[in-house]
Amino acid sequence: MKCENVIRNVIEGECEDYFLGVVDLSQIENGIVEKYSSLIAEYPRAISIGITMPYKVVEKLQIEDMAYNETNCQLKYITSHLSSLLEQKGYRALSVPKSKEMNDDSNVSFHEVVANLADMGEIKKNALITPEVGSKVNWGTILTNAPI
Repeated sequence: MKCENVIRNVIEGECEDYFLGVVDLSQIENGIVEKYSSLIAEYPRAISIGITMPYKVVEKLQIEDMAYNETNCQLKYITSHLSSLLEQKGYRALSVPKSKEMNDDSNVSFHEVVANLADMGEIKKNALITPEVGSKVNWGTILTNAPI
């Protein structure tokens, strides 16, 4: 599990409370995954990373936006760093950006779908709900062909 340890070290350098999961998307039947089938053919596996939003700030909208922006910056750093490490090892890797276009019809993001497929939570209404903190998680995704 050397690869998992490297991934965890990178994440833990940026945050303390996180989720980490891996899924082979080539084996999954899902509408949003099928929508990106050509991308999945090149990058069949996904690493899903979730950063928990700070508990005390999620009630006030302006502070919640700041916390979301901060965790989003952390996710961008983590996913780009991990993508670079995978590429240095000779694998293809793509840090998936946040995008409204990558939402499904119920407004669930590609990142939440991947986290759900990696068994990190359940999709209910318009969000991924984790057993630990509910929907108070910001998600990021790396697509790769690495054998993880």
